[in-house]
Amino acid sequence: MSEQLLELSTLRELEEKNARILGPYTLMERAGTAAADLVCHLHESPCTVTVLCGPGNNGGDGYVCARALVERGYDVYCVQVAGKSPKEGTNAYKAKQMWEEIGGRTFEDPYNAPKSQVVVDAIFGIGLNKPLKGEYIDAVQWYNEREAVHVSLDIPTGLDSQTGQWIGSMPGCRSDVTITFLAGKPGLFTGIGQEVCGHVHTDNLGVSIPLSNINLVEPIDFKSVLAPRKLISSKKDFGRLGIIGGGKGKVGAALIAGAAALRMGAGSVLVELVEENLVYDPGCPELMFREKIDFSEIDALVIGPGLGFSQTARQRLNEALDLQIPLIIDADALTMIAQDSELTSKTAQRSAHTVLTPHPGEAARLLKTTVKDVQSDRVMRAQEISVLTGTVTVLKGNGTVIAQKSGITWINPTGTAGLATAGSGDVLCGMIGAMFAQKFDFVSAILSSIYLHGAASENIDCGLLAGDIAPSALHILQNLRMDVKKNGLKQLGELSCHQRIASHNFYSA
Repeated sequence: MSEQLLELSTLRELEEKNARILGPYTLMERAGTAAADLVCHLHESPCTVTVLCGPGNNGGDGYVCARALVERGYDVYCVQVAGKSPKEGTNAYKAKQMWEEIGGRTFEDPYNAPKSQVVVDAIFGIGLNKPLKGEYIDAVQWYNEREAVHVSLDIPTGLDSQTGQWIGSMPGCRSDVTITFLAGKPGLFTGIGQEVCGHVHTDNLGVSIPLSNINLVEPIDFKSVLAPRKLISSKKDFGRLGIIGGGKGKVGAALIAGAAALRMGAGSVLVELVEENLVYDPGCPELMFREKIDFSEIDALVIGPGLGFSQTARQRLNEALDLQIPLIIDADALTMIAQDSELTSKTAQRSAHTVLTPHPGEAARLLKTTVKDVQSDRVMRAQEISVLTGTVTVLKGNGTVIAQKSGITWINPTGTAGLATAGSGDVLCGMIGAMFAQKFDFVSAILSSIYLHGAASENIDCGLLAGDIAPSALHILQNLRMDVKKNGLKQLGELSCHQRIASHNFYSA
């Protein structure tokens, strides 16, 4: 089962329930000890560590972490940020007392602390609900400036655990590693959160985690895609995908989508260019061109890459919405739906699987709002589009969000800035179409494509061409299949996302 991502209200209930069962201080002791374990893994002793402690429970976790590190031979200092001590009688106050009882040294100004190899952010956790100010901003600035390993406890200070955006306009801590407690939070994996959290390690503190409507995409979610193909097969077994796009000056978009679909296993791909008439693509001669695709010939359809807004394009979109086969809607087709309430209604009335793949600008047009508003809460906006259109929404960007109209949602942990390249979105819709053509179940078809598309860019932040993505994704898929064949799904579930990608990346040395 993939990792559950819990919202703030559920986390609060979980904390309160386990405090009653285990005792009020147990979770804090476990959290601080787990953080100390992580620091030991990141940097062996001898090592100097400075822990920035806030006045609440996150600060309490920091004092426990500091004490545990001292017991293991580390040179540790705490900073009581803004000079604010935890309230007397709280768990955090007890944690600070225990730190002082072992002779732990505490500063009030981080600039007075010695140079450290590791700095720990335990200022504010998920309880922060207002912008940082005053001496807290100074502490954050000190933390970000250090030439050290940066570790945040639970969530980087200043980050909204739900939206993945800064609380207010003031940026917070930027970390190399975040150890998050009990369960992952949506904000760690989407928006600015994906950039500022670094590697995320989850420790459930020995607590049973409830099921959630929001999950992290993991290969275990698309295990049907990871099954090796039967030796005796033909191209008919893997379906026929149609692609409609390629308006004037945009032929490349449809060709890129088609080539990606072939790479990802579609048996054959038919391409209809609405304003051009190619019969052969020398870059990918395996593509077959039709002046007008006969819908009875195909198992799934992608419409939108480079489609344009001509009358022919609009007519073909209208006809596509009547089909009873999986439909992936991208790019210009999304804009037409956003501008036409009848097309929106028709989309919502479809009974076959429908997938929308908007970037934030297209999502804003669908919701009649702004890009800033979409990015302010990506999970919620993706869910709103799915309810409005009755579709599965794939909101592209940092931490791509996949939302069903039922409210079940995933966040994809793979991907880098390397995907910010022309044609990247066309590749993704072609990949999704290929998985549908092969008749994988709709969850596996969508999640596998998005995960592999992102994984193909790992270790690359620029210079990636759209045509490079599908070959790399295929390489990762094939290696995952070999892993499953050799070791089964159990080992796959035990590896972190980053371990799996690092061992299979096409571009890794």
